[in-house]
Amino acid sequence: MKKQTLARWALIEVAVFWGLSWFGYRGLHQMGMSGMSAGVAASIAAAAFAFILGYQSLRTGSWRVVPLSLLFLMMAGSAISSLGFTWGMVHGEVMRVMLLFYLMPVWSSIMAHFILKERTNWAGWLGVSVGLIGAALMLYDPELGAPFPKSSAEWAGLVAGLGSAVLNISVRKTPQMAQDSRAFFLSLGGVILGLAWLPFEEGPHLPRVEVFGWAVLLVLLMGGLLLFTNRMYQFGMKYLSTHQAVVIFPFELVVGAVSSWLLANEVMTTRAWLGGLLIIGAGLISSWWGENEH
Repeated sequence: MKKQTLARWALIEVAVFWGLSWFGYRGLHQMGMSGMSAGVAASIAAAAFAFILGYQSLRTGSWRVVPLSLLFLMMAGSAISSLGFTWGMVHGEVMRVMLLFYLMPVWSSIMAHFILKERTNWAGWLGVSVGLIGAALMLYDPELGAPFPKSSAEWAGLVAGLGSAVLNISVRKTPQMAQDSRAFFLSLGGVILGLAWLPFEEGPHLPRVEVFGWAVLLVLLMGGLLLFTNRMYQFGMKYLSTHQAVVIFPFELVVGAVSSWLLANEVMTTRAWLGGLLIIGAGLISSWWGENEH
């Protein structure tokens, strides 16, 4: 099987995992854990697995050539992205949070233009405009008269998308870093930020005694899948171009929509769907034509 075919399947796994991950985190929440502690626990498990599997790579120290400020930025972007997404999934409507997170290509285009000083063509700015219009359409509340997130969970999804954009920018600046080392530091970022935030999170942070064993197993499963998905993402992006990958990623939204409807009985309004389609279109426009027209 060709590597490009394997890379496509790898990115499909990434989309399926993130489209279903809400179910695992809500399961931990129902076992008594707060939304943040569920995310932190999975990050700890992922970091532990990454350390064991990448010990040799970490020892060789390829990560030491990365400037400390850039390493911290990458860890912060990863932490904000994963923990914000997780917290939003636990406390909000799956599809609304997921679509707000999916504004990430919009933020990436803006950051690439102003931070990396990359030239942005017509497609890039069109994608930014379409994405913002889609978000405004989805978020518009007739009572408030303003297109802003209506809950802390939706704000978490929006901020998580910003964190993911920061992560993408910082990863592009560290091509010399070994994949095993990067996987460990990405997970470690979630552990550090999550532990720092836990004191501000209400509710119990440990699962109930009667389900403690099941909770540990679920945490290990989520942590292992997090690490596996991270590796699949790196493999997929290595052998596929951006515009090839961006056609696959919206499958995450399909998985999220179907699973949240079947498992949580969540249904979005027609206006929210229209806004969501514009957000998806924004990513396709920016990544496809933005890469092919110079």
